[in-house]
Amino acid sequence: MKLTSILIIALATQATQSLAQAQDSTKTNRRVVTETVKGTILDKNTRLPIIGATIVLSSNGNTKSVSTDQQGEFRLLQVPVGRQVLQIRMAGYRQEELSELLITSGRENVLNIEMEPQANTLNEAVVYANTGKQPLNQMAMTSGRSFSPEETNRYAGAFFDPARMAQSFPGVVAGGDDNEIIVRGNSPKSLQWRLEGIEIVNPNHFGAEGAAGGGISMLNTMVLGKSDFYTGGLAAEYNNAISGVFDLRFRKGNTDKREYTFNVGVLGVGATLEGPFKKGSDASYLISYRYSSLSLLEKVGVKVSDTGIPKYQDLSFNFVFPTKKAGTFSLFGIGGLGKIKETAKRNFQEWEERTDAQDMNLGFNAGSAGLKHQYIANDRLYFTNIISASVSRNSNKTDTLTQDYVTSLYHKDKFTNTAIRYAGSLNYRASSKNTIRAGINASLLRYDLYALTYDTKLAALKERINENGSTSTYDAFAQLKTELSDRLTLNTGVHANYFSLSKSWTAEPRLGLNWKVAPDQTVSFGTGLYNRLEPLSYYFAKSGTGQNTTDNTALSPTKSAQAVIGYEKNLSRTLRVKTEVYYQHLYNVPVSSDPAMNFSLLNVSDISAIGTSTYRQLVNKGTGRNYGVELTVEKSLSKGYYFMATTSVFDSKFKALNGKEYNTTFNTRYVGNLLLGKEWTVGKNKNNLFGMNAKLIYAGGRKYSPVLEDESLRLDEEIIDQSQINTLTADPYIRLDFSSTYRINRKKVSHLLILDIQNILNRENTVGMHYNFSKRIIEPQKWTGIIPTINYRIEF
Repeated sequence: MKLTSILIIALATQATQSLAQAQDSTKTNRRVVTETVKGTILDKNTRLPIIGATIVLSSNGNTKSVSTDQQGEFRLLQVPVGRQVLQIRMAGYRQEELSELLITSGRENVLNIEMEPQANTLNEAVVYANTGKQPLNQMAMTSGRSFSPEETNRYAGAFFDPARMAQSFPGVVAGGDDNEIIVRGNSPKSLQWRLEGIEIVNPNHFGAEGAAGGGISMLNTMVLGKSDFYTGGLAAEYNNAISGVFDLRFRKGNTDKREYTFNVGVLGVGATLEGPFKKGSDASYLISYRYSSLSLLEKVGVKVSDTGIPKYQDLSFNFVFPTKKAGTFSLFGIGGLGKIKETAKRNFQEWEERTDAQDMNLGFNAGSAGLKHQYIANDRLYFTNIISASVSRNSNKTDTLTQDYVTSLYHKDKFTNTAIRYAGSLNYRASSKNTIRAGINASLLRYDLYALTYDTKLAALKERINENGSTSTYDAFAQLKTELSDRLTLNTGVHANYFSLSKSWTAEPRLGLNWKVAPDQTVSFGTGLYNRLEPLSYYFAKSGTGQNTTDNTALSPTKSAQAVIGYEKNLSRTLRVKTEVYYQHLYNVPVSSDPAMNFSLLNVSDISAIGTSTYRQLVNKGTGRNYGVELTVEKSLSKGYYFMATTSVFDSKFKALNGKEYNTTFNTRYVGNLLLGKEWTVGKNKNNLFGMNAKLIYAGGRKYSPVLEDESLRLDEEIIDQSQINTLTADPYIRLDFSSTYRINRKKVSHLLILDIQNILNRENTVGMHYNFSKRIIEPQKWTGIIPTINYRIEF
């Protein structure tokens, strides 16, 4: 605690000194700093450029306007740095507004905006800034919103991580102090990550097998473009998800000039480079690389910690190649390498716990790369084809030492999963009121799964899993968006899936409805069936011994039926209130085939739940249900401040093989989030920007089960009371995050300093009580305390 406090004070002092020096340095600059704003305006349905659209930029009472050319492109010169309001107007299209556009020096601001056709705009006298947060996907009807990389940078406690940012959204509960998120009571592993329209691996360092989160994100917001996040009501094109979807997009590198960004901070040291491949070319590159700062310090001889230091590096890239006749090709990818090594002290007198006498090597490598081709055939039809390759490898080797420092193997596992995927789709504008989208997806999944661990009952090592091979999944979808009237839009579709391992298939109808009751009020409805493939390791869990072993290869995916209804009201141009009510029925859920074991995959986050008590045969005979109501009050950033307050009240249950209903561990019952921030223009010529942001999370405690102390001590592993699953509740989860930013804009370069502190009160939140096999006691399981970070970025 004392060390943490000293670190916070030191960081705050350093930040204050840096801000003071930065303000002094601007006194020599007597002119207003400006930068170029440019971009492309496209039709959201056809992806064709919109010619003649008017772009109006408002800046401190002054306005600049320009029209798009034959390529749908525009360019605004000498735009003052700072926050600006940008409106895009075109007859026959819904007017768009960006109320919180941040203009910075050192980098041209490149925008790619899609406008949605609208037959009648006479009633749209007021342009609402919140329309800019509507999903980018035109087929989305409910439970979705877009977000910008700038929001990810701005939100307190986000650490430049979209998942941590999304923890403030309605229907989302923080899985803990890491970036796992619980969507509407579902397990975090039910979340899907997508990039450029195709499923990718979990983009987080040190994520467990089958997890959707981890300790540190691989994603760099410098390469992200505006993207979507969904908590339900998915359109027919989305597959393999029963809770939320992160639908990420990369931005395109600048095609006019080369630009560079370098950053250094607690999380890493990195660089981002972008520009045209050659002068005058429309082809561009965008590449970003980061290396762990703690690992660098260790390399130069600075001792950071007595325990294992996370060492990691990650790379993101997007290469775009437009052609005159063959469409646009892009090569994109993201990947990371990570490891943690902990070596026991070679002095047994300092060992206080059994884990002190262990050497551990943890490795995590993952990445996805894809080739995308988009071809616009005419003013009604365009095609998209993507092929990608993904790989993830989790490994862990733990040795136990004797007092003579002789090692013996205690645990060893390696889970390697690879995927070759194809996604193809067509988008056809049948008429001014009807749009058809259809496509197919195919995934070839290769697995190599091995786990060997010490079994306390046998007092020997036991092989838990040893499987390698391949399987596949195939999907097809078709959906129709129909504008029934100027105010009523219907989206219908069907999704079909086939899983070759279990030879199972499903047909999933989906429907969405959007009714604009008034210009400032919208009612939405969405319903449908969905499925999710569980981590492949579960499909090879075995029960029995010798010749009588049986596995789970006959398991089919978990399925879900969902319905959600929402209402949104714009109270002013920048203030809105939104509420959604939802119900989700889960079925075909894998549960333990042993009626005495009340185990369900709805109740676990990742494959780490497999142990001596849960690694057993599963059957698709479980069910579950989630239902709740959400409320959001949000003010977009304007006049220098913003806020968002969200609350969710929900219930999350599962049924095991015995037919009895239990709480899921994620059933916190309620969560409230308050996010707010204020910005000031500072400096002699008001070119600089100083901001302060805060976030408060208040959620109910996680559910947990009573531990049978005598049995746990006898077997030396945690044994819970199967008749009392998740009947106990941990203390409420409370966390206060804070961040402060300072941006210095000079003529050709900008500097950004960010101090971001998660859990600034250093509250030790608990998950519940658990058996600590190392100490052989029952004790609280706690989350991490305060996590301070500081980051400096220069752009030119």
